[in-house]
Amino acid sequence: MVSFWEVLDRAINTGPMLEPKEFDMLIFNKATELIKEYDIKYDPNIPVPSDDNLADALFEAGLRLYLETGTYCISNQRVIKFTEDEIKEALRDVTAKIIIGEGSETRWLEKRNIEDKNEPLNLGGFIESNPTEGDSYVRMYQTAARETNLDGLYYGPSPTIEGKTWRPGTPLEAHAGICATAWVREALRRVGRPGLHLTSACPSAIGDIASCNFQGGLRSSDSITLPTTTELKTEYDTLSKIAFSINYGCIRNAFWLPMVGGYAGGAEGAAIVGVAGALHALLVYQAGSGYSSCAATTIERAGQSSRNTIWVTNMAWNAITRNTDIIGGIGCTTRAGPGTEMMFYEAAATAIGAIPYGVHIQHGVRKAVLVKPNQGSGLEPKFQGEIAKAAAGLKRADANEIVKALLTKYEDRIHKAPQGKSFEELYDLKNLLPNKEYFKIYLNVKSELKNLGLPLD
Repeated sequence: MVSFWEVLDRAINTGPMLEPKEFDMLIFNKATELIKEYDIKYDPNIPVPSDDNLADALFEAGLRLYLETGTYCISNQRVIKFTEDEIKEALRDVTAKIIIGEGSETRWLEKRNIEDKNEPLNLGGFIESNPTEGDSYVRMYQTAARETNLDGLYYGPSPTIEGKTWRPGTPLEAHAGICATAWVREALRRVGRPGLHLTSACPSAIGDIASCNFQGGLRSSDSITLPTTTELKTEYDTLSKIAFSINYGCIRNAFWLPMVGGYAGGAEGAAIVGVAGALHALLVYQAGSGYSSCAATTIERAGQSSRNTIWVTNMAWNAITRNTDIIGGIGCTTRAGPGTEMMFYEAAATAIGAIPYGVHIQHGVRKAVLVKPNQGSGLEPKFQGEIAKAAAGLKRADANEIVKALLTKYEDRIHKAPQGKSFEELYDLKNLLPNKEYFKIYLNVKSELKNLGLPLD
């Protein structure tokens, strides 16, 4: 497999130069060509497709797109390109089973297959830069960490540190990252799960690197998240995270967000880029010995729970799972906020749709557009994990019917979704349990899902 140091040489020294607009147009033109050549068609009536021939065609289209485009390095306008032999070698070298966590919280995180009956792991958390610093942060993560169906926690630094607003790449981010990791580790200590796997999402390398410390920070059993700028772009900062992680020995969690209505065009083009993103994750982000996450979004509104984004995410994973050994996962950013039925519907639709394609739950369920601090609690990742585990073994056709029914409950409200409430409004702050009103909403939605045919306990 191409070494990361060779990848860096192509990114810094030898890759061909290209203007950003030229790269974006290359993606658009090639995706448009491949949609026609491979007859990729989006069917809004089938958000959970079962067509394996279409999935295999999509994989070939994604491979050809990535061969043509490679990955664009924003920092110096160079293109990191690979040969077909290099890509296929990377696919052969993928590790399909890794260990996360420590002690009693050790887990095997492994590649799941199409309609796999093995339960997915659930790595939940809150959207980064939302929990307020200090004890509020600890208590929010405490409510998630004590949920036994969570196998790991995703987190990022609070929006302020020492009462000061920080900016990415500054010394204050380093301090914010260190403190956030310490607060999550304290939450784990309070619930008696010190070995639980963590995945850190600081926006720049300085925060994640500063957070790595075997004594009280990120350990080698934890991971660093590696964002991909849409579409197929990276920069020196993320590449620095990878260089550090290789030497430190921690796990890499690559993720990408194919955009419907973006540089690849509509849903069909976004699905092709979704597959190409997996190849980018393997070759540039060295994720073959870690795990990856892909969930589509749209250019006109944030969130990943609309009908077309669900289709793109599911089609991409259908293609990737059938043709690779990549350990895959999804996140879910919702339009509605915590404390609402709609947020649960959105989380359920994305999980039930994707789990039959062999993925795990990663990054949790989070509100896309925040309107107040502390918009999250342990009940949302608990719910998403329950739904995901219940969906293990579902046939894609059965999942399709459930997802279609769920979409009718909320898709007409995507543009006017309820904003939701804060942690303090949803939980009893003394015993850290959800209040009666919120817990009733949770139980009612679970009951609805049972009636739709999801085999919940």
